[in-house]
Amino acid sequence: MIAVATPDPVVTTIPTDLTNMLTMLAVVVGIAIVSHIVLAWLLGRLSRLSRGRLRWGGVFAGALRFPAGLAIWLVTATWIVAIGAGMWAHYSQGDDAIAGDVEHLVTVALPATRIIIAVFCGTVFCARTVKRTQELLERQAIETESDMDITALQALFGIAVVVVWILGIIVGMQALGMNMSAILTIGGIGSAAFAFASKDVIANFFGGIMVLFNNPFRVGDWVVVKGVEGGIERIGLYATLIRTSDKRLVYIPNSTFVSSVIENTSKRNNRRLSETIGVRYDDFDSVELVINDVQSLLDGDGDIDQNQPVRVNFGGYGDSTIDISILAYTQTTSIADFVKIRERLMLEVGRIVHRHGADFAFPTMTVDMPTSTSV
Repeated sequence: MIAVATPDPVVTTIPTDLTNMLTMLAVVVGIAIVSHIVLAWLLGRLSRLSRGRLRWGGVFAGALRFPAGLAIWLVTATWIVAIGAGMWAHYSQGDDAIAGDVEHLVTVALPATRIIIAVFCGTVFCARTVKRTQELLERQAIETESDMDITALQALFGIAVVVVWILGIIVGMQALGMNMSAILTIGGIGSAAFAFASKDVIANFFGGIMVLFNNPFRVGDWVVVKGVEGGIERIGLYATLIRTSDKRLVYIPNSTFVSSVIENTSKRNNRRLSETIGVRYDDFDSVELVINDVQSLLDGDGDIDQNQPVRVNFGGYGDSTIDISILAYTQTTSIADFVKIRERLMLEVGRIVHRHGADFAFPTMTVDMPTSTSV
């Protein structure tokens, strides 16, 4: 019997340290996946609670959802890099340069990266919270029909977002051990030079802030500024947009409003009815009766504000008319309602004139011709 020697099976073994690293990698990724799923589910449920007592909880949850998920995967990425660096060092045993690089990466670079991630995600959370708070306040103002100025609200919260990011950058740089005193000093000098070079931009910016705080007008108001008349369409931090009556869009730098007279016709208390009618000279005896009846008409009309002057007077002798002046103020400030009131009253004034046998005059001219004499 011939014995056939069989070769020993080839056994491939993985080093214990490498096995631990791969296991740790799997655990880190698994924890990240589970954490992301659970956190997204919880915050998603809470962010939909937009009514009742938990309304603000929904605001914070909705703001936290994205930065929290981003932070989980960015931090996970740093751990994956650390594990990969460990594998690199494992396969490069004896190379002091690689060992030094890996140690610097794990003990210095990655912790600093995690600090940057934390500050960045925290800043994103704060900025998103500000924006969602703005949206909530706007929604509440619409639901309650509040007089809150939505445009001013948007501008102020826009400034708040910019401030949040500036503070986030400062906190991040401070956390990394930078000398913020020197940086702020250099930044102050640079800011002064920048401010001098862009003084018009800064003037318009602060002009916009003054407009928002002084509130001389709001979106939808009809204003007159330096000969431009129209409705306010948008109030920005640099310029204000005005839509004129012929639908042209005019951009006015906000610095203009600081040094100019602003006429806001939308904030009037009344609309003035000022008319002059002219009757014929042949109706001289009826003028006083017409004045008295028109005065009685205005005094008894409910659309006329009786707390304001209501006057019907002899206006003077015209070229071909005896003028009667009418002055009154309507209760409404709506131009559509005012036009209807004016139409109704002036038609009634015409009836009063005709009722007294008078009529409106039209331009006439009398020409005296000399009598010709024969020689």
